Amino acid sequence: MMEFDQGEFVFDRSEDEKGYRQWQERLREKRREIESRFGILLGTRVRVQLVGEMKPIEGMIILPEVKAPCERGKLKLQMGHREFHLSQVESISVIR
Repeated sequence: MMEFDQGEFVFDRSEDEKGYRQWQERLREKRREIESRFGILLGTRVRVQLVGEMKPIEGMIILPEVKAPCERGKLKLQMGHREFHLSQVESISVIR
């Protein structure tokens, strides 16, 4: 009979929590950077008029998972299931 010692994985809970907090902080930093750089409001109810469309869309703008950096006009945004680029945005207004 062969013996095989698989070893042991030890996950330090405090490290997991630290990693999660760092990940959350990076997300907040990215959000602030995008809001100030591109002048859009993430996570706030807004009305967006897209170029060439008759009716505005309403909801919260989020950033879909994007791996690569992008230029201003190529910034991809998402509202619900709808994705669009910043260059398609004619106007954004906050819904109060």
